[in-house]
Parts: sequence; C-alpha cells; structure tokens
Amino acid sequence: MNIFSELHYHKIIKEMIVSKKKLDKSINFQNLATSMRIHKAYLSQVIKGERDLSQDQLYLACKYLDLKDHEYDYLKLLLEYARCGLEQRKQELKKTIKEIQKSYKKTTSHIDVKKHKRENINRDDYFLDPLNQVVHMCLSIPKYKKDPKSMAQVLFIPQKKIVTILQKLESMKIIKIESGQVTDQAFDLHLPRNSALFSAWNSSLNDLAMNRIKIISENKSYNFAVIFGANEAVKNQVHDAFLQFLKKVKKLVEKADPIDEVFQMRFDLFSWTNC
Repeated sequence: MNIFSELHYHKIIKEMIVSKKKLDKSINFQNLATSMRIHKAYLSQVIKGERDLSQDQLYLACKYLDLKDHEYDYLKLLLEYARCGLEQRKQELKKTIKEIQKSYKKTTSHIDVKKHKRENINRDDYFLDPLNQVVHMCLSIPKYKKDPKSMAQVLFIPQKKIVTILQKLESMKIIKIESGQVTDQAFDLHLPRNSALFSAWNSSLNDLAMNRIKIISENKSYNFAVIFGANEAVKNQVHDAFLQFLKKVKKLVEKADPIDEVFQMRFDLFSWTNC
C-alpha cells in the first residue's frame, strides 16, 4: 500500500496488518499488540480511531511492521497531527502532511517504454531525514570516509543506523562504497525553498540541531538569538548584511584544508507582527 496517500495513521496500521497477513499468517493484531506491550482491546480502540498511541507505542508498531525510516517519520507526523489539540497548529501539521503527500505523487519513477529503463533517481528520502545530510557531510572527513561506521560514536547513534543511511545514500547514487570504504560521493544536492519537502525538512533539521546542542559541551557550539524592534527597511539591511557575511563564509569554507570536522549554521529572520 502507499502509506503517503493516507491522513490517519491507525488506518495505515490496520491495512498493513491485513495486507501482510495474506503472506504471513503469524502477522496479526494480537501479535502486534504483544509487540507493542499493550492489550489487544486497547489496540482495537486505536484501530477504530477511538484512542491514540503514544510515540513509544507507535515506534514498536513500526518495528513490528518493518517500516523504513522515512515511513516511520511520516507516521510520527500523522500521530502528532492526531493528538494535536490546537486548531492552528493542527492545520499547520496538515499542510506539512499534504506537502509530503504531494511530493510522493510527483516523484514516482519514470519509465521509458522502449528501453524499460529507470531514467530518474528519486532522492527525496535524502531530505526526509536530516541525519542523511549529517552522515553525508561527515564522509568528507578522510577517517570517516575510510571507516564510516566509526562516526556512530561522535553522532551518538547506533552503527546499525549508520549502515542504514549509507545503504540509502548508495541506492540514491550519492555515494559509492567499495570494500567498506566510501570511494566517491556527490555534493550537488540542494532543496529549494519552494519544495514541498522544505517545511518538513526545516522543522526536522531544527529539532535535530537542538537535540545536538543539548548533548555537546558548551565550548563546542555558539548560540545566539534575539527578538528586536525595527522596520522593513532595517530588516532588509540586516538580510543584506547576512548575505555578504555568507559570501565571506563560503570563501573560507572552500579554502578549508584539512577538513576534520562538520559544522552546522543557520540563520532565521522573520516578522512576529506581519504575516
């Protein structure tokens, strides 16, 4: 089934169980409930849309159903939408969901009828999980290029997750792996502001950054945020000043040698009083 056409996570779980049960009789609602550490009666209420799962319960359900990372991320978003009690935020979440659904409708594989050959490579998954980008950029460091699994310790994620991301990057032809080492990689990847995935990607990247800042030492990060009063003209001057700063930073980064760390920098400039 195409889970990205559905707005309700409980319907996805129900349909996946019914579908998988046709191929494997051991897959059923009772075993799902056991795997999730809940009673079948409670699961039944969830399937009917009468109750909602917790994030932990959804995680266990997705493990049981063997969902891929981007599928799990999508269900997490659907659960967040289902549990949301603020109407304005609920509409924002729904908009994000619709954008993801739209992106999957656009990125279906294109087949050349004569050659029966896939002409396009779907790289949308690259932006659905910001860890893909972090791992990708870490591979620009020689020691991680030679031994990719070793970056698990500094990223505070399991080696199994690193392996999954590497396999994903290779399937998208972003990197090439030979004998456990990365021998080639592409860096010409960019997500435009008008992309249907931009909002979800930006939100996920921000969450990832905040979690990272919490666990690293203070001298390993610099953080600054300010709310100020001004006018549109000053706001534009600040924006221009940042663009000039960015040009300078770009030159500095291009000259960096050796490359032995990966950094993240972001800049947000928006109005609280004018939408």
